[in-house]
Amino acid sequence: MKKLLLTAGIGVALVSMANVAFAACTAPAATPVSTVAGLITLLQGNTVCVPTTTIPTMTWQELHSGGNGGPLIDFKRGPGHATDPSETVGTWLVTGNAGGARASVTHNYGSGGSYAYTVWNNGNGTHSFCSAAPEITARIKLGGGAC
Repeated sequence: MKKLLLTAGIGVALVSMANVAFAACTAPAATPVSTVAGLITLLQGNTVCVPTTTIPTMTWQELHSGGNGGPLIDFKRGPGHATDPSETVGTWLVTGNAGGARASVTHNYGSGGSYAYTVWNNGNGTHSFCSAAPEITARIKLGGGAC
């Protein structure tokens, strides 16, 4: 009985945490980038800039190179930098339903895992990448390059 109660308690806690993680990614606070075409346009050839203030131990700048399904590049200090050059870390792919709606982007890092996100426009120059994990707030640098 204790095991059943513990399992039920953990399940309720996880559902509650998921609701908190998605809280800022819902209307009216944000607008979803809900079409496949819209999400590809937002990401393709652009760098997603995530500052350390979003997740304290993480900062990154990932260039969504090529077309949909193309290379995901950790831009670092740029392709020609002598000590901290850019490197391909995986791929990115935008998918949706048959009508092209309910878009999400998946970042596939190979053995490092695969992560799917819905993307929301916060209306203040930032976008939120939402999944079951904590919300990731980022700026999109048009045309790629370092953040």
